[in-house]
Amino acid sequence: MSVLPFSPRLPAFAPIHPLGRGPLGEWVSLVWPLEQGEQGERPLVVKTFLLAPGLAPETRLPLEEALTRAVPLRHPGIARLHGFQVDARDTLTVVSDYVPGCSLATARRRAVGRGTRLSEAFVCHVGAEVAGALHAAHATKVVHGDVRPNRIRLGPRGEVTLTDFGLRPACRLLRRFTSPARPDVVAPLPVPEEATEAPVEAREDLRALGRVLLELLTGRPGSPAAGARLEESLRELSPAPREVLRRLLLDAPGEEDTGARLQADLRACLDGGTKGRPGAEWVRELAALPGSGPLTPVDVYVGAASVMTASVPVRERVLKS
Repeated sequence: MSVLPFSPRLPAFAPIHPLGRGPLGEWVSLVWPLEQGEQGERPLVVKTFLLAPGLAPETRLPLEEALTRAVPLRHPGIARLHGFQVDARDTLTVVSDYVPGCSLATARRRAVGRGTRLSEAFVCHVGAEVAGALHAAHATKVVHGDVRPNRIRLGPRGEVTLTDFGLRPACRLLRRFTSPARPDVVAPLPVPEEATEAPVEAREDLRALGRVLLELLTGRPGSPAAGARLEESLRELSPAPREVLRRLLLDAPGEEDTGARLQADLRACLDGGTKGRPGAEWVRELAALPGSGPLTPVDVYVGAASVMTASVPVRERVLKS
């Protein structure tokens, strides 16, 4: 397969630290950019996916189109995609922003390990920030298509960032990977002949976010086909978030159901005392989780590495990407 015409090459970078496997079985590494750009002096993340061998160009076309549409996205709550490339070995490489902190999936596991759940205020804050990011993407006709806890990052000052725009079509095109030690790893579906990627509407992004929030609040999965169980789970919530999620998950969608409205509704749920203190409250809740804190060990490592790499002349450390 030829290199994608959109990006004749990836941004030049130097390796910093391997991060292991991602949720789709990809290899993830921290790297340092070696070119001046909009990202400034910040590390990047490189993700390398192994595509199923022998894919016809028309089969992988939805993936290429989705990534191309995601590149121009600019929003504080969206991890920027800096470039991507497919080579002759059926390897997809994606370069995006490094987002410090931990994923929402990690925060949930730490809360469960403590025998508790994340607070309603915290969950509403996260939901409002993700809804705002989705609204910005939907305004440019870009749909995420795979909103899950491990796609949402929580920063050391309460920042919330949605990652991995454009990667939904990859779920059906990757070589199968499973790991007994990683139950949250997704095994991609087999790719049938003449596989087509069904279009995803913006409303489905919001429903997926609603199911994520409901699971965080109740500990029960918000399955899209479990109407009766959804009603039972909703009864556990306070009135304000209950009505927001009921309308989102159970009512027929309307034209007014946008990311902007969901963001406003979730922020209104915070009027009971935490509104106006957007950063410190969430950081304290994160810091109380076992194994958590304002910065993870990787974040500290990145800070030290950035100082060291900044002192090395660029021409001595340029690597082909």
